[in-house]
Amino acid sequence: MNRRRLYSAVFSMGVQHSMEYRFHFFLSLLGAAFPILVQYFIWTAVYRNSGQTALFSYSYGQIILYTILAGLVSKLIATQFEHQIADDIKNGGLNKYLIKPVSYFSYRLISFFGQKAIYYGITALLLAGIIWFASAGDLLELQAVRLILFAITLWGALLLNFLIAYCICASAFYLHEISYFFLITSLLINILSGGMFPLEIFGETVVKGLQYTPFPYTIYFPVNVLSGKTQAAAMYQGLLIQCGWILLFLWLSRLTWRIAMKKYSAVGG
Repeated sequence: MNRRRLYSAVFSMGVQHSMEYRFHFFLSLLGAAFPILVQYFIWTAVYRNSGQTALFSYSYGQIILYTILAGLVSKLIATQFEHQIADDIKNGGLNKYLIKPVSYFSYRLISFFGQKAIYYGITALLLAGIIWFASAGDLLELQAVRLILFAITLWGALLLNFLIAYCICASAFYLHEISYFFLITSLLINILSGGMFPLEIFGETVVKGLQYTPFPYTIYFPVNVLSGKTQAAAMYQGLLIQCGWILLFLWLSRLTWRIAMKKYSAVGG
């Protein structure tokens, strides 16, 4: 079997895995709505009691739009494979990838894209509906350039988030119990990425500091490209920075795993 057929099979397995437990699949999609609803009620109360039309440079409509878009994007780029990798390291599941001409990194990446394919299609439909309603309510100005750049940056965010998580998974070679570490890091990354609320809440100084990290380019940047908060020049600059982070973490992921593999004892499997 050549590599193209091999990875096509891996991608297909990823799609099948995402649909294996259909009830869990649709329940997870439904679960994405609850954090959005909670934030909707919180922001509604905040704006109603503040007596101001804009907070943190967002009007009420803009903050609700950001909350919905960020919730969908954060759900789309979520990795959720960390425990599988940790089990492979702990139980010797890596063995079969070491003795066969299959790259573990490539296997995980293609499988990840396969698992996200269905989510991507459903999210695209939801986003189309949200964009239509937002444009009808004058919250969003439809621009072909922004839509195209949003689609590109969304794929970039998906890849960048995978690479960040893959680097973090290398810690499983050193830590015996890793579950809480994954939970804490995923929550922290989601906050710093703007997945829970706009980064402007932290203040201008923190926002400027976060621009030198990869996290805003996974959620905050793609959402603001679509919503129009990011200016035209900043969109292209941000896209280049996102590509730079992808290349850097592509190198870091290989480096961290090459170093960490020296700790691998190949027990089990």
